[in-house]
Amino acid sequence: MVSAIILLSMKSFPEHAQKLWKIKSPVPALSRILARKLGISPVIAQILINRGIYTIEQGRCFLGSGLDALHNPLHFPDMGKAVARILKAIQVGERILVYGDYDADGLTATALLVKIFRRLGCAAASFVPNRMVEGYGLHLDVLKREKALGTSLVITVDCGISDVAEISWAKENGIDLIITDHHEPPTQAPPAFAVINPKCSEGRYPFRDLAGVGVALKLGQALLAAAGQGSEAWQAYLDLACLGTIADVVPIQGENRILVKHGLPALADSRWPGIQALISTCGLKNKDIGTRGVAFVLAPRLNAAGRTGAPELALELLLTEDYDEALTLAGRLNQANLERQSIESAVLAEALDMLEREPAKKESCVIALASPNWHAGVIGIVAARLVERLYRPALLISVEGEEGRGSARGIPGFNMHKALVHCREHLLDHGGHALAAGFTIKSANIEEFISTLETYAREATRGEKPQPLLEIDGLIQINQLSEALVDEINLLRPFGHANPGPLLSCRGTRLLESRGVGKGAAHLKMRLRGGNTVLDGIGFNLGAYAEVLAAGEVVDLAFVPDINEYNGRRSLQLNVKDLGAPAVFADVDAQEQGGDDMAAGYFIPAPEQTGDSDDLYVPEFVFTTLQKLEGGANAGPDKSHRQDRDVQLIDCRNSGNRLLRLSELAAAGEQALVITSCGYQNIGPAYHLQQSNPSLRGKIALCHHHTSGAIRDKIFSLFQKGQIDILFTTPAVVNAAGLGASKVLLYHLPYGLESLQHAYNCVNPGGRLYFLYGPGDLQDNLDGLEALAPGREYLVELYQQLRRQGKESLVFNINTLTKILAEAGFHYAGACTLRTAMKIFVELKLITCNNEGKILNIHFLPAPKQKKDLFQAQTFKRLTEIKMNSIKLMENFLSEPVYNLISQEVSFQGRL
Repeated sequence: MVSAIILLSMKSFPEHAQKLWKIKSPVPALSRILARKLGISPVIAQILINRGIYTIEQGRCFLGSGLDALHNPLHFPDMGKAVARILKAIQVGERILVYGDYDADGLTATALLVKIFRRLGCAAASFVPNRMVEGYGLHLDVLKREKALGTSLVITVDCGISDVAEISWAKENGIDLIITDHHEPPTQAPPAFAVINPKCSEGRYPFRDLAGVGVALKLGQALLAAAGQGSEAWQAYLDLACLGTIADVVPIQGENRILVKHGLPALADSRWPGIQALISTCGLKNKDIGTRGVAFVLAPRLNAAGRTGAPELALELLLTEDYDEALTLAGRLNQANLERQSIESAVLAEALDMLEREPAKKESCVIALASPNWHAGVIGIVAARLVERLYRPALLISVEGEEGRGSARGIPGFNMHKALVHCREHLLDHGGHALAAGFTIKSANIEEFISTLETYAREATRGEKPQPLLEIDGLIQINQLSEALVDEINLLRPFGHANPGPLLSCRGTRLLESRGVGKGAAHLKMRLRGGNTVLDGIGFNLGAYAEVLAAGEVVDLAFVPDINEYNGRRSLQLNVKDLGAPAVFADVDAQEQGGDDMAAGYFIPAPEQTGDSDDLYVPEFVFTTLQKLEGGANAGPDKSHRQDRDVQLIDCRNSGNRLLRLSELAAAGEQALVITSCGYQNIGPAYHLQQSNPSLRGKIALCHHHTSGAIRDKIFSLFQKGQIDILFTTPAVVNAAGLGASKVLLYHLPYGLESLQHAYNCVNPGGRLYFLYGPGDLQDNLDGLEALAPGREYLVELYQQLRRQGKESLVFNINTLTKILAEAGFHYAGACTLRTAMKIFVELKLITCNNEGKILNIHFLPAPKQKKDLFQAQTFKRLTEIKMNSIKLMENFLSEPVYNLISQEVSFQGRL
């Protein structure tokens, strides 16, 4: 997202506050759409955009996050095969091994599958490698030992995707391996019996960012359903999935958000003795457990076992059925965590001392250090601490004899996984993610490896020293803050990686008073004024500012608004994360400013339109139908038949994630038309596409039925010249323009046969028509049809609103009346609906009405003695018929095979 950057002028402020503030640019057009369609404030709408939520479909899923929004596990190509193999093994009594990993993600994933096997009557064995002995991943010695024990099926969790040699050995020696993993796959696909990994390129799973335990849960979900345990049996393991997902710091979006949202209550009320004991030992019993409690209290104790060389201790805790035993194990984990903290402090101290003694290393693009004194189990944490202090990628290597084990942590903009791939000739093994990775290396290769890595980093960063950024969701005035806004912000919980608590900023706030509070005056208590609004603020760990701030000083604040509850009183409070006095905006090129064009450098014009402001939200089908009725034409389906041509029809209606499919299809380097049903529906997907596909910069455009003629003609010309690759538009618009493409994506559910014909007819001979719409579109379309044929409730409310004015003759502005009706709950109804309603009232002889632009001159006729039958109005009768026929067609469009939709168009016409 395009952003403005602020440089703080900090006087002599504390060193830790020297940051760049990055204000995320607003996208007003998209923000208005999300706010209107989701029923949220523009502030929350912009925060959703900042989190990568660009469409109504995404917004509803994010805010709802119901378990029913999880994807079907059978979307994994090998899932059915894996489930059948496991059930067969259970039936014949084969020995099964669950092979896990020593971190919290791998441990919870291992425990989850073992518990599911127990539920199915199978005593599956389990193994987690020792970080200090075997290290990460599959190991040949373990597989050979299992072979000798008679194991014929091994299921990995949170590992295995890169262990091609070990998997090949297992295959050659009669062991079937089912890989469940979430790490980046190698270029060579592993020869496993089945691979379940959302990142595998050949897969079509709609969500890529599951943690290892999330992938294991998906296998468990499919396995339990196939074993006849019911469709909800898997929910008993949500607590484990939640714990591992938070611990692995994966994005708390999509399916991860759903698992965490529903898993946190399950975690607090867990049925498993091990989790109960861990919560009790950590002092969290009977407390509200959030993502921070999991990330900074529970997960570190599980990880401590793996870091100190005893991962089996944590696994025993998660698997035990005895609470007393669990309490003992939890106590030992707590002690291991204390030991880990002590070891970590010692390693950090030595690393900082090395940097002080070797200034050149401190100034490197990548902090890279090695020592034989370091415990391999904590070097990842220490690397993260160095990143926090120095804001540069950091890696530490624990050297033991002829080999070293390394752990690396990156920063935004520097992909550590890619860096290790670039240096792989110096490494024995490596794996991980963009921000965290691990590797092994020959001790003799360390210096050359560090040199190669530094050269790569200098080229990747162009030698520029990175500066820590404070990303701010938007600017706001203090008088805009309210408890209602805080309640809305809470709808975005649970917070975590990729969904942080919203950070807002106020500029030019006057500091009335400030003082240090808490132990050692470590925190900053403030009284702040903005305009006529006065609020309290608290800045945790910002107490050092008290020495340099003066009463009356004007400051810029970065904060999270929250509610302070004390002695039964609730008050709005600012949780201040940073401040400057004042902030100075850096010069930003005009082309980089955000705005209603939605993104600089992309040819997407502003959603400028002719007609009423609400027209963007009224389906094209409604406008074309009303135009036909107004002109006296038959408003039924177009009797012209489809054009005969060789067109391939591709059914993607149940693909699970059409935005992902859109991105994949758009990236193929071929012109495409994307057809929606309504103007606003173009904007979100278009914005998503331009954000997810940088190669399409300057090659995306959109237009709809109310885009002005000049803009529309320009877009069509550029598309025909090949200067635009992707054009988002609506059926009648593309039909009128006579545009064609070899790839046409029917993105939203059409309202009628004519729209389907238009989409088909714009496919070039030999081209492809993709059906991407789905059942989730139906409710939106039904709401849209209310704008065509207003129902009894709308008509009654409108008539009563008019009568309440107490006058026989009225003059009303259409916009005023539509606003009144929107406040009464009729958000779908715009100006065209109001005009239709007036026409119905006229036909029922309730009023006379003259339209003068947006002004309605209304005169009431004598009230009828009997209740009017709405079907006496020909407009209501005809539009209701059209509405019902459209609903029947849409149901067919969702259920019929796609070739039937085209080949049976005559039969569809016959039903109307």
